[in-house]
Amino acid sequence: MASPVSSCPETEIQIEIASSPPRSHNLRPAVSAIDASSAAATTSTSANPHSNHNTYCDVFINHRGPDVKKTLASHLYHRLLLHGIRVFLDRPESQEGGNFSSELEAAIRTASVLVAIFSRTYAASTSCLNELLLMLESKGTIIPVFYGVKPEDLRLTQSKDGVCAQALRNLEIKQTGEGKPRYDSTTIKKWREALCRVAETSGFDLDAYNG
Repeated sequence: MASPVSSCPETEIQIEIASSPPRSHNLRPAVSAIDASSAAATTSTSANPHSNHNTYCDVFINHRGPDVKKTLASHLYHRLLLHGIRVFLDRPESQEGGNFSSELEAAIRTASVLVAIFSRTYAASTSCLNELLLMLESKGTIIPVFYGVKPEDLRLTQSKDGVCAQALRNLEIKQTGEGKPRYDSTTIKKWREALCRVAETSGFDLDAYNG
């Protein structure tokens, strides 16, 4: 029997994934959870006369394009649209290694729900990691989705094994053309801490439903 991934015993969030192509993914429980979080945030915002209504979206989907852009992320995006939810799904890796566009940063800072899809090469993307840092600074509710990885992979980023640990080690040894580290130790540390922090948040483990 599948069990939810949750740091809170009283919270049971479940999602089913069929062993067929992505179109058969049953995302109804996830969509319902996101819809409820978005609605609650909207109600809270409406009750606050000083709140900012100039939001770009209700939900921001943080993901690694090559892993899930055309499958899970796209499917979730369209399912949420059918529920009347405004969703931001950025262009594939267009900002890799660079600065955020003003549109993307505004979307993260104003979204009421932030969905982070953690896949096998997620931690190899500095764009994904920097978006995650900004998500943790925002006031939105973060809902992690573990797709091909486990929460333990995010927690154990300093171990010898694990996809996230290996990805961060690769970023750690990357150098510029002048032979200097491309990413400083403070940035690497922030990425590690961000992954560990989100791993403790209640979310969805898709692999548990693949049979």
